Amino acid sequence: MPDLTGTLARILSPLVWRTPGHSARRLHAFALAEHGSMLDLRLAAARTPSPLRAAAYLKHADDEARHAQMFARRAQRLAADARKPPSLGPLRADSERLFETLGERDFLAFVHFGEERARRQFEAYSIWFKGHARDQDHKLFETILVDERHHGTYTREFLVTLVGEPEARAAIRRVARWELGRRWMRTGRFVAERVYIATMLLLYVLAAPLAVLVRLARPIRRGWQK
Repeated sequence: MPDLTGTLARILSPLVWRTPGHSARRLHAFALAEHGSMLDLRLAAARTPSPLRAAAYLKHADDEARHAQMFARRAQRLAADARKPPSLGPLRADSERLFETLGERDFLAFVHFGEERARRQFEAYSIWFKGHARDQDHKLFETILVDERHHGTYTREFLVTLVGEPEARAAIRRVARWELGRRWMRTGRFVAERVYIATMLLLYVLAAPLAVLVRLARPIRRGWQK
């Protein structure tokens, strides 16, 4: 199966990282994603019946918290270097409560799928940064990739131990389809909101001449009318 995530990351890198401002926004988005993942993993540690998995989830959560801070610090430095510094906002994300929504089997499959996708994406970015002499960003992603590779490995091992190899593969395919559906719905809502705003602005612009004509045809008269 072709590595679409890595391929897209390689193709889009010149656009994603073209200026300090764009880079800052992208890294801040990664920081928020890592922070949200940390919250979900802490909840998973509190919900799982396995002390072994709880300990692994807590260690993973600590890694995600550290990654979030690393991304956020680098984003702030890049934002300061931007011609028009972007407003990045606080490093605060919400938990999606995925453990409760999916159950532990599909939660493990989802985390494994997400970590592997992030690994391929980050590897492509790291290579691009190295080729463009952006040593700080290359080092940042290489450091985080050490943990990403471990996270992908341990989650699959736990999943196979929990349900067996065939069901593990089926669970990963299932959550991949589920995540694709979620992304599609988010994209649809985003586009719908923008189309609605643009449509309403257009209506206001088109209605302005009509309002003027109505005022000319029926001017407002002050005082009592007979």
